[in-house]
Amino acid sequence: MSSWILKRFQKFDSQPALAGPWGVTTYAQLLALTRKAQADLQALNLSEPTVIAILGEHGPAVVAWLLALESAGHFAVPLAGNAQEFPAKLSQVSAQWLVTAEGAEWKIYPRIDSSSRHEIFQKLARQKEAGLVLFSSGTSGSPKAMVQNFTQLLKTYENRRANRLPILALLGCDHIGGINTLLSSLAAGALLVVPENRSVDSVIKAIRNHSVVVLPATPTFLNLLLLSGVVHLPSLRLITYGTEPMPESLLHRLHKAFPVVRFVQTFGTSETGILHTSSPDPDSPYLKIDDDNVVWKVVEGELWLKSKTQVEGYINATNEKFTSDGWFRTGDKVENGPDGTIRILGRIGELINVGGEKVMPTEIESIILGVSGVIDCRVYGEKNVIVGQAVVAEVVAQPDVDLDALKSSIRSACRAVLSAYKVPTRINFVSDISCERLKKRRG
Repeated sequence: MSSWILKRFQKFDSQPALAGPWGVTTYAQLLALTRKAQADLQALNLSEPTVIAILGEHGPAVVAWLLALESAGHFAVPLAGNAQEFPAKLSQVSAQWLVTAEGAEWKIYPRIDSSSRHEIFQKLARQKEAGLVLFSSGTSGSPKAMVQNFTQLLKTYENRRANRLPILALLGCDHIGGINTLLSSLAAGALLVVPENRSVDSVIKAIRNHSVVVLPATPTFLNLLLLSGVVHLPSLRLITYGTEPMPESLLHRLHKAFPVVRFVQTFGTSETGILHTSSPDPDSPYLKIDDDNVVWKVVEGELWLKSKTQVEGYINATNEKFTSDGWFRTGDKVENGPDGTIRILGRIGELINVGGEKVMPTEIESIILGVSGVIDCRVYGEKNVIVGQAVVAEVVAQPDVDLDALKSSIRSACRAVLSAYKVPTRINFVSDISCERLKKRRG
């Protein structure tokens, strides 16, 4: 199973593997921690593949237990963030053991759960393959628990070329993007840098302290980075962005702020994994899916995927998003571009219906973000008795800006390039909407 990656840990030896609030962990130390986790796991005398939850933020103990569970064919459930959500999630997956991890330390606790094990786990057990359970963000309902074939997922990283470029971990092991960053980094022998938290200040500090070269981030975070006023990060050479549409105006501002940095758009879902993509033009929001493990098509404006790293299914929800012949309906609205490219416009559920005309919020947000005096914005639909829905914009303005004049500038900018029905009928100024935008990220 994971023997190949542990052999690489031996090869990488004293090279730094992880850096964070706990300090720096070398590959040799990470290998020792993984062996210790394997021994602790074996001491539990489990008679069959078992669901084991790992509670904790990104760190060497979490990584060691993920690899230990995969190597023994168990089912790992990494959980981080809001601890109030843990009890419900643990019950839904019928977790039988808990590992609480912090830094390089952990404790193990039994958990009695009388619920029967889900048929997906039974199927993986028969195949002698490990499982990885990730939860969706829950922005469109209760978080969905999806089971990934962990053994097959890990194999897809075996051919990664060695490199020692430090990369920042903005997302944790409870997110498919964080898992992708982690496994890519470990397979290549690179240094994965974990900030103290996900604030802009903490990320900037981590980049500077460890000379981070690669920064995977969301457009929302990159906008906050620009607004912080800090653009002198000399070690940065590559910024990858995804999980939400990138406004063209923001992409142009990023190129101007970081002229020596290459920007690459990525795309993936928790259900299908992170896809290998390319950006034919660094200034363009269009991308091309170049991945031998994936086939795709656009059906009535929605992107459909079929991937070798597709999840086995949901535990606590129906599998209606999967077709009978294996396609996953992503729920992403896309448009076709030149030379086989596509542009991600946003989630279909976010579409605003104005008298039968369909409006994508990201199109309007991109224009508003380009207006001088605007820090951040969010566009959404509001019920309207006449046209069904009206377009509303929430805007965070720069301090000391004349709000009446700014409102007029926003309307003028929108009217100059948009059809009349897309122009916001109401503009509300708010103090902070960044959290709301972050919640809209793909789970």
